[in-house]
Amino acid sequence: MRLFPLVLVVLLFATLAPVQSHALTMGEFSSVCESYKGDCTRLPFLQAYVGGALDLVAMLDEETDYLETIYCRAPTEFFDVPDIIDYMLANKEAYRDRNAMLLVIRYLEEMGGCTAE
Repeated sequence: MRLFPLVLVVLLFATLAPVQSHALTMGEFSSVCESYKGDCTRLPFLQAYVGGALDLVAMLDEETDYLETIYCRAPTEFFDVPDIIDYMLANKEAYRDRNAMLLVIRYLEEMGGCTAE
């Protein structure tokens, strides 16, 4: 069975039935990637997940100027979703049982270009 149709069915049922949900762990995130045949950085489900995390950070920034202290690179270079997914997968072991969005935040902090290396 192909993964993509399964993901669509799961998402459809998730919108129809009110259920409690839990945060996607990095282990679950990487499991989706590992089960996909092809370049998972282009998988719409994972791109949407990272895009949602970036939207959340953008909203937070509107209220608190959060990004001002960690975001010094050009937007087209910095907000590259496949690069973010690659970063998340490269660092998955340390976050295996933690919320995958934490690695999006770590990417922003480490790759934002505001700290001297």
